[in-house]
Amino acid sequence: MKRIALLAVIVATLFTFQTALATNPPSPDTSTPAVYDLENEPSECIGFLPKPDCGKEPEDAGERGGALQYLVFAIMIAGLTIVGIGITRSVRKSRPKN
Repeated sequence: MKRIALLAVIVATLFTFQTALATNPPSPDTSTPAVYDLENEPSECIGFLPKPDCGKEPEDAGERGGALQYLVFAIMIAGLTIVGIGITRSVRKSRPKN
């Protein structure tokens, strides 16, 4: 179990550094106002409950809805599972046997 957790941490770290080094920081350009990249009317899409089909498909793995977001979610679930298994084993060991 410790090897799996260590492997997950190493993979997550490598993905993080790989995407951090691969992306170029945007140049600060204040000459044009911010424009939302939406397919529908912005008033329909921006708010607490945006309507479906307002966004766009991710073009990069690090964008919202991209593959790296799902990878981070899977690593978090795997970590929580490992912690849960450890707690369960600890509780079962500490119980008195009848």
